[in-house]
Amino acid sequence: MLEVHPPHQPVHTWKDFLVHIGAIAIGLLLALALEQTVEAVHHAHQREKIEEQIRVVLEADVELNANNFRLFADNRAYLSELRGAISARLRGEPEPRQPPVRDPRQRGFIRFPGLAPYEAAQKNGTIALLSENRIRLYNRLAFARELMLTERDRWNEQSSLFEAFQKRYVDSSGSAFLNGIVQAPDVTALSKPELEEYLQLAAALIERTDVLRGRLDLVDLEIRALLLGETNESALLDEAVKLRPDGFGVAMRPPANH
Repeated sequence: MLEVHPPHQPVHTWKDFLVHIGAIAIGLLLALALEQTVEAVHHAHQREKIEEQIRVVLEADVELNANNFRLFADNRAYLSELRGAISARLRGEPEPRQPPVRDPRQRGFIRFPGLAPYEAAQKNGTIALLSENRIRLYNRLAFARELMLTERDRWNEQSSLFEAFQKRYVDSSGSAFLNGIVQAPDVTALSKPELEEYLQLAAALIERTDVLRGRLDLVDLEIRALLLGETNESALLDEAVKLRPDGFGVAMRPPANH
């Protein structure tokens, strides 16, 4: 007679249990490490992309600023000559003569430097992928640019007042804001009160131009310092100033200590 025996089952010991748990734990750790590695690589790629986008924009800003400085210099020279002619007219002197009423130096469409990739990174939160030091550097530049834009608005307001005065006496369709030429009135046809008002407006616009140009110069210098590798916020302004020659607009050269 056959005797039926139950099938043999493996005997589970504490050792087997711990080995099983250990295998599961190692698997989870490996999966977590892989996930973190993939995420770290992705974040590194994002950081590189943000930095590269910012650098491309800053390099374009340098070229933009170089043209802006030329436009500012031409426009200021025109305003200075006009102020001299108005002053001479008030004194009853024939010289210096008024610059051409349709002087091309009045034309000059200023395109101010931007920080679009940095601003976009702030909005979508990817700015947090950059190191704290990089964020501080870009914040410093953004602050300098904000001050410049405030002066831009004041300059635009004064330019509008100056342009409105000219159009009071001359039917001109031009607009400096659209890269056009506003025909100036003939100073010999203006009365003394009109000349005094014109002189005041010209002098005020020259002042606003100088302030705005100075703010733009600071932004440009900080951009150049960043492109040359400055990594310390406290030294950014000092290194930028080292790039400044006499006057406005600079030629790029390595800062000292780099």
